[in-house]
Order: sequence, then structure tokens, then C-alpha cells
Amino acid sequence: MSKKLLVSVILLLTALTVIGCSGNAENARKATSVIAVSDNLDYDENAWRTYLAEVKPVCLALDGNTDYDIVIPLKDRNSLIGDALYLSDILRKMTGSSNGFEVITDDEVRDTHFISLGDTVMAEAVSASGVYHDGYVIKTHLNDIYIKSCSENELTALNGVINGIYGFAEDILGCMFVRDDYDYIPYAPTVYLDELDVVENPDFAWRRIYQYEVSENGWSKRIKSNGTGAGNEFGNDNNNYWGTWCHSVFTFVPPEEHFDSHPEYYAYIEGKRRYEYKGVTTQLCLTNPDIYPIVEAKLREFIQESPDVVYWDFSINDNMYYCECDECEASYEKYGSRAGALIEILNKLARKFPDKYISTLAYFFTKDVPKGITCEKNVNIVIAPIETSQLYSYKFGDTEKSAEAKKMIEDWSAVCDNLFIWDYVVDFKNLLLPYPNFAVQKDNAEFYKENNVKSVFHQGSREMSDELACLRSYVLAKQLWDTDVDVNELLGKYVKVTYGAAAEYIAEYLDIMHESVRTEADDLDLYDRPEDHYDDYLSNENVKRYLALTQSALTAAEGDELLTGFVEEIRINALYAKMYENSWNIKEKAAAFEEFKTLVVKHGIERPYEIAPPYMDEFLEKTYPRHLALIKLYIS
Repeated sequence: MSKKLLVSVILLLTALTVIGCSGNAENARKATSVIAVSDNLDYDENAWRTYLAEVKPVCLALDGNTDYDIVIPLKDRNSLIGDALYLSDILRKMTGSSNGFEVITDDEVRDTHFISLGDTVMAEAVSASGVYHDGYVIKTHLNDIYIKSCSENELTALNGVINGIYGFAEDILGCMFVRDDYDYIPYAPTVYLDELDVVENPDFAWRRIYQYEVSENGWSKRIKSNGTGAGNEFGNDNNNYWGTWCHSVFTFVPPEEHFDSHPEYYAYIEGKRRYEYKGVTTQLCLTNPDIYPIVEAKLREFIQESPDVVYWDFSINDNMYYCECDECEASYEKYGSRAGALIEILNKLARKFPDKYISTLAYFFTKDVPKGITCEKNVNIVIAPIETSQLYSYKFGDTEKSAEAKKMIEDWSAVCDNLFIWDYVVDFKNLLLPYPNFAVQKDNAEFYKENNVKSVFHQGSREMSDELACLRSYVLAKQLWDTDVDVNELLGKYVKVTYGAAAEYIAEYLDIMHESVRTEADDLDLYDRPEDHYDDYLSNENVKRYLALTQSALTAAEGDELLTGFVEEIRINALYAKMYENSWNIKEKAAAFEEFKTLVVKHGIERPYEIAPPYMDEFLEKTYPRHLALIKLYIS
């Protein structure tokens, strides 16, 4: 085949692939937010320092000196000491104080001013009225500062105090916890504050950014991702407040314990009771009345073992092998959904355990709302709209995929007071490819809030250092706390304080790709390939600009090792785009690959894709060299 003909065929196939992936309505509304970071780089640390030095009622520090202690309750010392010491370290770095802001317990109070954290003896008269979930108040009285929460659940109340500690540092003092390995702390030896009467509550009760970095170095607490916790015996992937997590029906009725004596507990498929079919687990027979007492007893056992757990999941296994017995088919006819029998069980459990949330998945054959049934007030429905867009918000439902997700959320919202959204926010097929999806999330968050969504799980990557991991995690966490946050203002300050001398180049980089995907792309999906965007944000011209901007950013960062490392993470994404751009320029691609190889090794990046092979070493040694060899073969 001639070179010219081969090139034509490949380009035609690429075009057909892209065309085949489109099909959205021409006038469908994308996100209402327009990302414009460059217009919001107006944060000035000198101006902030001047503002803090202006005389106000509360003098926290004067020329690096302070008479403030940080006081925690003796009864909660073990729970609060780490975060109290973190606040002390922040204040000392900020003001230059060498020995102020000492952390003491409320039985050691001296004749000084103090910052009271939680339910200290001194805070007994301070009202936390208006606080819910893990919110908090920050109040001043006689120049003392009180950070306090209020909740029937002791764990939630302590989390509220911790949220207040970091909220005080960010919202009052101007700090920013931008990464798991870096905090921005402005230098201000003199700090005056206005009298404070702040009440802060989250828009969502349970919030998790599922991203590698968020679980590192306690960062989840600093960005108020309260769903990030420690592992437990239920194997729920460190989801805070949860016992069983998902696909759990066999955890409650294990086949190894029950199948031999009671095969009728399990799915009837093709004329036979089965707990396994075609190499995977099946489902329970949800209409069999004898399984409910077993499930209730098992849940009671779990609760006794883990009384602090708030959420318990009872949900179908990860397949479509549901029971086809006459009773299950009759339930399907009655409710118009196979979720009917499942919700009956959940409602019984919810009534039996009113102080717990009983959760299930609206997933596969249980995704449709059953007719004529309403969930108990403590039933939680998990919706995971994976076949959805990162360009078109559910809020408008203007495309087929976004409309389906919108309807599903609204339908369940009509019968359930507690929805949990399992959202997906990265390109799982290419974790290092530029992925401009910041605009859509604000609209989605607003839509969730309007439709009984109480919990949000944003699934990013479990791998280290995927594309814009820290920036995306920070912005998503802020939106889950407050859906009204100004995204551009937030991005502007983040970029300014994180990238410093390189900020203008990183801001322009973000603006270009977001504007291009907004105005030129058909869609943005969770498994996109570079070739899906050759005509929009990954055009050759745009990739050239990304490389130039990240190179300018590296030049601006010269001499600053920390900043250089931050910029290199973004440079990796631009290089990856170059490696797969729509061109035959093997020399430039090979050069990009060599630089890419050096940087991913330096930054310890282990996977270019989510879960699926190859690992990075195989990608560097075999996968991409093979790609280059094919290009060389084509052009020869």
C-alpha cells in the first residue's frame, strides 16, 4: 500500500471514529461555567498581609508575638491533638512566632487569650445553634476565639471541629491546603481579625474525593473530604462511616453457609437454583421470605461489632443474573422494576434500625424506581451514572446520556430522601491525558443539591499523580462543601499560590483546553482516546501551545525545586498529548517520549491507565516504543 493511500485510509478511519462517537443535539447546553483562570489571578499576598495588619477588634499576633494558646478538651485530647498541633504550626509559620500558640488542655488554662477547639470547659456557654452534619461555628467573645460543632453523633461533632480548624485557617487567615504535600501559608507577622460569628455547614452530609493523593498525609481532613477513612474488616475501601459498601448480598447470606441446605435462597436461573453461573456469583432470591430474618440477624451482629458505623449496604452483586422464579417475576410485574423486592427488604431493615442508614445500589436490574413504593426516611439509594458526559450536565439533560441520568436521579428523588451519587471524574483510559472537565461539575453539584442528594463519591484515580490530580481534588472538595463557590475565583487563587512565578502560563494552559472543549468538542467521556479530540482541545495547534506554555512555566520555575516539580506534573500531560497527536512527526514524538520517560520515573508514576495493564515500566519499554515503530513503518 502506498504511503499516501495508507495515510488517507488512517485519517478516514479516525474521522469516522470521531463522527461515530458524536450525535449530541447541536444546540444542547453544556456547562454554564466558562473557565477563565487567567482573568482571576489577582490574589496578592502583600495586599492580604496589609489587610491583616489593619487594626481590628481582635489582635491575634503583633510583630510575631502573641499571647494566644490553643485549648482542647481533656476528654477529646486524643481525637483533636493532631489537628490542634497542625493549627499551631500554621500560626507559627504565618506569624513567625517561635513559642506562641501552645496547645494545652482545658484543665491547664492560663491567664492568656485562647483559641478554644470543641467542647472545652470555657466553650460551654457558646452556642453552636444552626450547625448540622459536620458543620461548625467560629465565634469571638472578649477577644477569645471559639471553634465548635454540634451533633448527636459524637464522631460527626469531632469532625465538625476539625473542619472548623481548617476552615478558620483558610477562610479567615487566607491559607490554602492545595496539595497533600504542600500548604500555602501567607506570611503575616501582625494579624488583626474582626469579631467573628460564623456558621458553616456543608451542602452534602457525606463527601469523598476518591483520589490517591486525598488519602495521603491527612489531606482529606484539610479539604473536608469526610468520607475518606481508615480500612476496616468489611473491606469497604476506606469509606468513612461505612460498614458493608457495595455488592454485599452474599455477605449477609453466604452461599458456603446456606446453599447446601437452602438452595431456594439463591437465584433460579434456567430451571435450577444457583449461587454461581458462568463463572460469577449470581443473586439472592429476594422474594423468599426466609432470607429476611437471616439478613436482619447478620446486620444486628455487624452493628454490635461496629456500633459507630452509620451506613450499611445491602445491594446486588455485580452482574445481571437475577432470580427468575415465579415469585420474583410476580414482584417484577407488580412494581415494574426488580428493585421492588429489594426495597421491601431495605424498608424493613430501616424500620428495625432507625438510627442507621440502610443503603443499596440503583444499578443494573435495580436501577428503575419501583411503582407504588416509598423509601423509609433512613434508606439510602446509591446511583452510579457511569454512562454519562463530562461536558453536558445532568442539570439540563440535553443529550441522551445526560437526560437518562437526570431522569434516574429525579425519579429516585421523588421516593427517597437520601440519594448518594457515585460520580466519575477522570479519563480512566488515559490517566495522563489532558482532561478539561472542571466546568460541568458545578452544574452537576447544584442539580444534586436540588434532588435529595446527601452524599457524593467522586471517583478519580487510585493511581499516584494522574492528570491535575491535586487541583481537581481540591476544587471538587470545595464544591461539595459549598455548591455556590466561585470556581474561577477558586482556580485563580489556587494557581497563583501553587504555581507562583509560573502561574500565568498554567492559567493560560487551563483556559485554552477548557475553551476548546467547550466550543469545539462533541462530548467528553470517561474512556476517551486522544484521537477523539483531534478536532478540538487535542488538535496539533493546541498541543503545540500546551508544550510551549509548560516550557515557559518550567523556565519561570528555574531555581525553585518544589515549583519545578509541580510544573513537571503538568508537563507530563502535555508530553503525553504530543506523543499521541495527529501527526507523523516521529522525531518530535520520540523527543517528547524521552522527556516523558524521564519525568514519570522521577515522579514515581506507575500506571498510564486505570487498572488495566500495562504498568508504566511495560508502557515505557514496550507499548510506546511499539507505537513509534509502527509510525516509522508507515512512513517508510
